[in-house]
Amino acid sequence: MATKSRARQVKKGLRNADDILFILTGKRLKHVAGRAVNAFGEELAKKVTNFFAGPEEEELPPDNPYVILGIHPDAMDIVVKAVYRALVKQTHPDSGGKPEEFIKVQKAYEEIEKLRGWK
Repeated sequence: MATKSRARQVKKGLRNADDILFILTGKRLKHVAGRAVNAFGEELAKKVTNFFAGPEEEELPPDNPYVILGIHPDAMDIVVKAVYRALVKQTHPDSGGKPEEFIKVQKAYEEIEKLRGWK
């Protein structure tokens, strides 16, 4: 039982690292790791992919605010805010984005603020 909880902690840390890497570089950790692992063989690549998307991950509906922002519900607060800011820059109508997407991102962030007790 202790190993499962430790594995969950490691996965949570890797998800946060994945989100931070995405904010900084625009690339996901699992894609970078997948490319590196592909050089060593398909079997190892499957193990890495399965590690990032484990069976205990619940499937979230597409209208979930976390899915809209493209982050995991366990993401750190700083990651949520940084991803929100990046999406606002991309989807803002003044910078060539679609107003519908901008409003969708705004509403998703407001829901997350309420869920996490920021507001």
